[in-house]
Amino acid sequence: MSLNWQRWLTVFRHPSALLTIALITIHQSIIASSSYFLTRLIESFQQGDEYSHYLYLYLAAMLIPYLPGCLSFISLQRWINQAHKSLIYGIAQTAYGRTEKFRNSIVREQVESIVSRNSFITIKEYLSFVHGFLGFVLNSALSMLVLGLLLPGNLFGGYFLSVILCAAFILLVNKAISTYSAENERRFISYSDSLSSIWDNTTLGNKLNYNNWAFQSQDLGENYYKGSNDLQSLKQCGNLILAAAALGPTIYLVLSAVENNAAQPALVAAIIVNLTRVFHILNSLSSLVSQLLEWPSMNARLEVMFRAENLLLSEDDLPAKPLSKITLNGQRINDYESVVEALKPVQKGRFTIRGGNGSGKSTLLLVLKKFFGESAIMLPAHHGRLIWRDGNPNHSTGQRTLQQIREIVSGNDVRVVLFDEWDANLDHCNRETVNQLLDEIASKLLVIEIRH
Repeated sequence: MSLNWQRWLTVFRHPSALLTIALITIHQSIIASSSYFLTRLIESFQQGDEYSHYLYLYLAAMLIPYLPGCLSFISLQRWINQAHKSLIYGIAQTAYGRTEKFRNSIVREQVESIVSRNSFITIKEYLSFVHGFLGFVLNSALSMLVLGLLLPGNLFGGYFLSVILCAAFILLVNKAISTYSAENERRFISYSDSLSSIWDNTTLGNKLNYNNWAFQSQDLGENYYKGSNDLQSLKQCGNLILAAAALGPTIYLVLSAVENNAAQPALVAAIIVNLTRVFHILNSLSSLVSQLLEWPSMNARLEVMFRAENLLLSEDDLPAKPLSKITLNGQRINDYESVVEALKPVQKGRFTIRGGNGSGKSTLLLVLKKFFGESAIMLPAHHGRLIWRDGNPNHSTGQRTLQQIREIVSGNDVRVVLFDEWDANLDHCNRETVNQLLDEIASKLLVIEIRH
């Protein structure tokens, strides 16, 4: 199965999806039956026949749909939650262990933005749209099927002529709307990324940074707002054309049938009785085809969510050698592969990497983490967003560092620990305490550290 199909299945392969569709079908089937019972009720009443059973059935068909209708929204919310969970953890599994991507700030920002800010609202809007779209499809199809049994065949033909005209127009504008929608979603992500940096660029009061942030955000915002306006204008122009295509043929046929002097009174009565329903169906068709215009837009937004995995799967190899002089326990390192080979058989001990800023020390740790995989655990220099069991905010930096190290080595499957400048923000006392703890750990495990 292709990756693209697997991504779409993360949205649709849930029991709640099938339940939601079933409830919508039941809901719309009962609503459609009301037209049949109403017509038979009028006919029986006019002919002086017993009509009470049709009255009860009509009233039931008007009241009962509320139950499956409400249940479908409950099921929809479960579907949204399940789909969001599947999407998030699918991306997380794709990202897991891609150490070579760790310092790619562009990929990081886009993935974090997609996952934390855009994913739930996009999934919710998409599946809510699917819910409404299925309702309109079934409402139109089932209602016209019922009315087709009651009304003249030419009205039924007029409805399908409307459908054909609408479908032809949608095919013409589908590509343009899809392109506009995908581009505007990318604009929104860029705009959102810029807005997310508001705190640092405002609270410090640095005029230079504030002006740069404001200029960038305004520029990205104007692009996004303009794109949104253009997209909405395109959709609404399409809606006007679709409304004419949906209503025109059937209105003409209704007028022709009613004004035809040869038409039987019973036929005219049936048309008049169901006229409200016919126009309701035609309005539903107009709304339905309007939503068809939204399909490429909604699909494009969801595919932007899938883009997170594409970013993670793209090639991004780690460098093969340092940029300048670095040492491992005093021995100069010429290439990273030789370090991997040298440390591969080592079971315990303490190895210290030193070198200038930007020389490639942290990259070496990433290379080692990539090689040792899950048997190694790495503590980067900036690790404030890593999740720990004991995340007490009242602890000092030294206390947190000690707790984190103890938690790191408590895992039985860890045999290599990698620390990137663990001593950078510690006072002398805490530095000595952590240093002694690492000596103890190095008697059992392989400890590789970067230090000033």
